[in-house]
Amino acid sequence: MNDFLKKSFLIGLGATIASKEKAEKFLNDLSKSGGAAADEAKSLLESFNEKGKENTDKWRTELHQDVVDAIKDLGFVTQEEYANLKEKLTLLENELTGLKQTVSKRDSSED
Repeated sequence: MNDFLKKSFLIGLGATIASKEKAEKFLNDLSKSGGAAADEAKSLLESFNEKGKENTDKWRTELHQDVVDAIKDLGFVTQEEYANLKEKLTLLENELTGLKQTVSKRDSSED
């Protein structure tokens, strides 16, 4: 599964880079041919870049949630669930130790 996620991420990254390079080339060609002013081309490229970052962040968030869901479906616990269980276990151990001490004191006082 890890290999699948890695390949998916690299495919998405490659597509993003290829798209950015094509957009830069198109805007540079357009600017050189006088079809758009250099400032307009730069502004448009920055707009594309910003939208790309937003989409990348959205994709990353969705991918993270998909991974979390897949892990839960496989029966694994999250770090938060593990920490909660560990805390409960520690409390139960402490309570058991206290009960043992109480029983031990009671048994020794009955002698």
